[in-house]
Amino acid sequence: MKIKLDISSKYQEKEIIIRANKKDEEVAEILRNLQNIDTKLHNINGYLDNTVYSLSTQDILFFETNDRNVYAHTKDNAFLIHYRLYELEENLPDNFLRVSKSSILNVDEVKSLTQSVMGNLIQFRDSYKQMYASRRFLKKLKLKLNQRKV
Repeated sequence: MKIKLDISSKYQEKEIIIRANKKDEEVAEILRNLQNIDTKLHNINGYLDNTVYSLSTQDILFFETNDRNVYAHTKDNAFLIHYRLYELEENLPDNFLRVSKSSILNVDEVKSLTQSVMGNLIQFRDSYKQMYASRRFLKKLKLKLNQRKV
């Protein structure tokens, strides 16, 4: 299989072309993977008082549950969202990771992970907000932190 990448300012949008002599299982798998990437959430509606905001997933530090509600935390605010954590976990991009029973974080926004007797404290870039990761998810978190883009 050959893979080519052609980047130019003359293109208005991204386009993927698959050229094959027949549609076999390999082509079908490539199509499924591309469709999965395309259906990932990139924007989420967040509610603050009586106002609806369109939140980019890049701006979200973490999601957490509180009193049966799910909140998306940005650097400055916490927005109520109408998803359950399991729905988010299935549909968010790969840079999001479940770190406890009640929270999912954006690995790209993690500034530090401090392990202590009290727990695994996570601090975020350019924000006073912090959270704790469960020991159960710590190994996956460390792996994701080592793999992330700098």
